[in-house]
Amino acid sequence: MAFKHWPVVRDVRFALKCGRYLRGARKRRPDLNWDEFHRIARHFKLDDMGSFPERGYLFQLASDLPENAQVIEIGSWMGASTCFIAAGLKGKEAKVFAVDKFQGLSTCGEDAAWYNRHFATLGSNSTLEIFRKNFSDLGLATRAETVISDSLAAARELSVKRGGIDFIFIDGDHSYAACKADILAWAPYVKRGGVIAFHDFGSRADGVTRAIFEETKTGRFAEIVGVAGTIIAFRM
Repeated sequence: MAFKHWPVVRDVRFALKCGRYLRGARKRRPDLNWDEFHRIARHFKLDDMGSFPERGYLFQLASDLPENAQVIEIGSWMGASTCFIAAGLKGKEAKVFAVDKFQGLSTCGEDAAWYNRHFATLGSNSTLEIFRKNFSDLGLATRAETVISDSLAAARELSVKRGGIDFIFIDGDHSYAACKADILAWAPYVKRGGVIAFHDFGSRADGVTRAIFEETKTGRFAEIVGVAGTIIAFRM
C-alpha cells in the first residue's frame, strides 16, 4: 500500500484538505450548513471521484434551490454527488431522481476501461446496493429515488416531470453523441429559472465540452451560473 493510502496518513490528508476548503467556503457563503457538507465529505473520504470545490459547488447549488425542490441526476455511480446534492435540499418533499443503470456503461472508451477496472476491484457488476447503503448510512434515503435505466429511456419514463424540475446534473456517458442527446432530452425538463449543470466540462472528455459549447451557441441556456473545477452550471 502506498504511503499516502495508509489510514492515518489518509485521515490527516483529508482533514487538511477539507479544512482548507471549508475555511474559504464558510467565508464565501456563511449562510450555508457547512457542518452538513463536512459530514457527507467524511463519509466519502475514500472516494476520489470529485474534488472538494466540485462537491461543495453541488452542495451550494442544491442549498440555493427552493424548498421541496425536485432534482434529476444523470449518472450516479455510488451516490457521492447524489448525497452532496441531497444534503443541500430543504423540505420534506425534496427529492433527487438518480438515473443510472448502475453498471458503469459508457460508449466513451477511456470511461469504459476505468469502469471495468473498478468493477473488477468491487467483485460485482453493479453499484446499486452501494448507492443505497450510502444513502441509508447518511440518513438521506427519503431524499433519493433510483431510476434504474439508461438516460433516454428515463427521460421517457419521467415525462410527466417535463418543465417542473428545479435542477438537473448531467454526469452520464461522456461521449459527444451521448452528451448531446442528454442535453436535448433533459433540458426541457428544467423549469424557467432552474439550473442545469454538467460534470467534466473542459476535462479530457472533450466530447462533453464540445456538446456544451455547441448548445451554448444556439442560445439553449439563458446564462452561466458558475464554474467549479470541471462543473459548469447554467440558468435556463
